[in-house]
Amino acid sequence: MTALVLLIVIVAILGTGVAVGLARRKRNPFTDQRFVNQWEQRMRALEASLGWRFVAEDQGFQERVPQIGRMLEADRSRVKFQLVGQWRGVPVLAVEVVLRTDNVVSHEYRTYSVVVVPRPMPGPWVLISPRDDSVWGLFEQFVTTGDPAFDSRYEVRRKNPAFATALLSSGLAQALLHDPRAVGVALAFDEHNLAVAVPGPLLQAPLGHMADLVLDVASRVPWQALPRG
Repeated sequence: MTALVLLIVIVAILGTGVAVGLARRKRNPFTDQRFVNQWEQRMRALEASLGWRFVAEDQGFQERVPQIGRMLEADRSRVKFQLVGQWRGVPVLAVEVVLRTDNVVSHEYRTYSVVVVPRPMPGPWVLISPRDDSVWGLFEQFVTTGDPAFDSRYEVRRKNPAFATALLSSGLAQALLHDPRAVGVALAFDEHNLAVAVPGPLLQAPLGHMADLVLDVASRVPWQALPRG
């Protein structure tokens, strides 16, 4: 009788272990082959539509855009997916990253898609971000521009005040206010690259519109006339 009870207990323990394992497997979508196949199909469709390609190798996102890269807190595992290619003759990197909000109590994380292109001319960094997006609050305090319409929608953080003022006064501020592609978008002028970021994963982001926006910004900025240093 004791042996029978022991056998029943062992079977129950094994059954619980199997159930827990299956539950964990179910929670992890990449162990579900049906999900993997669906994700691959959507990624292949995205590659075909943009002419870009998915790569597994690290493309150096944190080094290309260090102002956003430092928000990853040296955790490269928070760069999830990467696409490389050309857009309008310019090399493009698109990445999916996981960023922490400035709510340090709850440690909330959100997924963002970022498109990166080379900056036509190196210079000081400037970050223009939506005022209602708390992710960018991890940066230092923003400054106002004096344009009520712009300041009600965006926050500006910068290294060089003269450069940031000249940049926004070049017509960029008004262009962003009237461009529907810029709604909800953060625009980073890093020292050697430009990046545009929106909430959401790569497979849902309007990557073509994002690439067009950042390239249009790059083409309209009077780089030679801006202060340097």
